[in-house]
Amino acid sequence: MSDDGIQLSPQLMGDLRAALEKQDPRTTDDILAMQYLAAAAGMMLSDYVNPQMNKQEALNDICGFMKHVFDYMESEKMKQSAPPAQDAFGVWRPKS
Repeated sequence: MSDDGIQLSPQLMGDLRAALEKQDPRTTDDILAMQYLAAAAGMMLSDYVNPQMNKQEALNDICGFMKHVFDYMESEKMKQSAPPAQDAFGVWRPKS
């Protein structure tokens, strides 16, 4: 994998969706579209030729990376949907 990272964008996601829908119009269903993407990644890894690479470890890394991206995106949504912090007022004193 590249040390430069990858660049996800709304444009890339739109292009992928358009390509999937061209292949199979049913991919307007998000789950089916994700199945195609997962299957394509598995197929690409299976076809990848590098005798020094452990493909099982690479597959585990890719699955872990997908989980990392999912967790990050979910946490970003939570930050955006959290109500804004409000100023506190008053004085709290513990009961004696």
